Amino acid sequence: MLQEMKLEDALKKFLQGKKVLVAPARAMDPGKERYLFRSLESVLNGKRFLVEVAAVENPDFKAAVHQMVTPEKLPPQETIQEEPEVAPMEINKNMTQELRGYAGFLHIRCEHCGKTKTFCTKHQLSYYGCKECGKKTDLKNLKLAFINCECGGTTKYFTNETAELIELNCINCGMPVALKYNAKKKLYETIRS
Repeated sequence: MLQEMKLEDALKKFLQGKKVLVAPARAMDPGKERYLFRSLESVLNGKRFLVEVAAVENPDFKAAVHQMVTPEKLPPQETIQEEPEVAPMEINKNMTQELRGYAGFLHIRCEHCGKTKTFCTKHQLSYYGCKECGKKTDLKNLKLAFINCECGGTTKYFTNETAELIELNCINCGMPVALKYNAKKKLYETIRS
């Protein structure tokens, strides 16, 4: 004998191992309906199910992301004189550096106090104003740094680092990724284990 139930009750019966049939109504004529019964298992087979679960927060990663997306209060940059337009210089893999500054993900070491700051900017910057010492670091001849994390995340940064080995955090998972300077390519690459 078959009995019609609410979805919640039918799912409970299904989870108890009972056979549950599903019948979507198909209208042929107004007022007359025809039903095609299929097992719930065959209807659900091959579907993907997503369940919302509580996220576990990593306070260090949350602080780093907040630091990246919070705009810095820098002193106003000097006015840029209008000059004839110059074509951007080519840099590895179709990336461009315009002569007026850098935008995107930046990892900058203050040339005065040595403190580092990793952030993202939409505006092209020609200098970085350090919050620690208050002095300016000119952004010239920055090197590219490519992060390829084990989680699958990839990010490209501009940096003024001079060390052979540096470490940057992945923006997807927050884990540190070791980078080594490749003198031939003139950029930082992820160290493969």
